Amino acid sequence: MNTLFLELNEFNEPLLREASKELHLKNIERLLHFHKSETWTEDLYESDFLEPWVQWVSIHTGIPSSEHQIKHLGDIPQLKTPQIWEKLSEQGISSGIWGAMNASRNQAAHCLFFLPDPWTASERAFPEELNALLDPLRFISKNYRSSLAIVRKIGNLIQLFKRNNLGSCLAKAAFLLLKNVLRYKGKPFVFISCLDYLSTHLFLKYKERYHPHFSLLFLNSIAHLQHHEWKTRKIIPKDPLAHGFKTIDVILGHIMNAMKPEDLLIVTNALSQKNTSDEKPWILYRQIDHQKFLQAVGIPDARVEAHMTHDAHLLFPSDSSARKAKEILQKIQVNGSALFFVESYPNEPLKLFYRIQFTDALSKDTYFEVSGKRFPFFALFSAIIQRTGNAVNLRFYYTTGHDIVLS
Repeated sequence: MNTLFLELNEFNEPLLREASKELHLKNIERLLHFHKSETWTEDLYESDFLEPWVQWVSIHTGIPSSEHQIKHLGDIPQLKTPQIWEKLSEQGISSGIWGAMNASRNQAAHCLFFLPDPWTASERAFPEELNALLDPLRFISKNYRSSLAIVRKIGNLIQLFKRNNLGSCLAKAAFLLLKNVLRYKGKPFVFISCLDYLSTHLFLKYKERYHPHFSLLFLNSIAHLQHHEWKTRKIIPKDPLAHGFKTIDVILGHIMNAMKPEDLLIVTNALSQKNTSDEKPWILYRQIDHQKFLQAVGIPDARVEAHMTHDAHLLFPSDSSARKAKEILQKIQVNGSALFFVESYPNEPLKLFYRIQFTDALSKDTYFEVSGKRFPFFALFSAIIQRTGNAVNLRFYYTTGHDIVLS
């Protein structure tokens, strides 16, 4: 018996049930009839621990965030506790890990393939050929402006799919992607749903080739949809949520068809989400260009490792540069409130973490000041979206086997 651990990031169970009913999604309906378990975490946003990149580490290690102390994307080199696949490797049990958030292969010799998330800069894919998938994802996630540098990376990705006999799958997905880009006016959820679809196909090829006893697949499109497109509490057949759930249903069908009767499938989230349409508007801002912003405010010597949207690690050539940058960033205010959360690392004095924490709506003529200089806010920042869903501290586990209890 082999096990597949499917991580559907942050899905809301009632919304999943409604999508299944309203859109007649047979694979999601089948999933909802699996054995079910649920757990809660005591973490809060104020502690920085109620985030998916924190909670997935708890699931992968089996210990609470208060013990592992991983708070940000990219902090995984600080983790002292072995992850599931490392523990399995110690017992000679093989694994294949695909897209795990805030994770590392480390010294897991029996981890036969490993694809990290695009935001954890310390990690590379294994075997090396999988970096043809990782590199364009990482480039796009860290560079929001168009660039010709992506062309060669996309070429390598196409070759990877062709080598795995997925050329026709890629061509079909590209045609549907173009169709949906036009239909939904280029909204990001179309690309993210397509990525989950293509990534799953490639994952299943590697799973078939290596036959790991334990495999893990992380998918993020539901979380993105709920954060950005959950504008009504009902599923409307032609809206973005419907498109996303239909895609997940197709993905689940491919996964279930690839499973043998004796195999175990476990489907889980690290957090759920709730709809925020009745709450005060929560606007997500990001730097248009991290380096341009840092230069403008007097921080010219930082190297940037950008994360998902509005945060990054900054790396400096000296302690004094890091201290000066922290002082500058902490003083920046917008409408009387701090713009950034900034955190240093006692054991890594050349490193800072910074994140935009300001979420109120702003007028187009808003300015902020740094060291006596005045800057128009929207010359350096953009408003991405008004959040429609936010995380809550509930976990679900669905399994084709017996009920399970996980910490």
